[in-house]
Amino acid sequence: MANLPKIASRLDAFMDLMGPVIGVMLLTVGLETYRNGGSIGWPIAGAVLLVINLWVAWRRLTRRRKPKPSP
Repeated sequence: MANLPKIASRLDAFMDLMGPVIGVMLLTVGLETYRNGGSIGWPIAGAVLLVINLWVAWRRLTRRRKPKPSP
């Protein structure tokens, strides 16, 4: 039988780590667009999104690592 809470927890951690990956991808595309004559707003948006995603992932992963109080 599948352990659904454990699967959900692992999937949630995986999704937390996918945010920074998407931020890096957007930053890379933004820098390439800027080099090809695009707006400076794209790399700025990519950097902001990356920082926000790193902050959220850090917060959630550290909260997940805290030991649970024993009764």
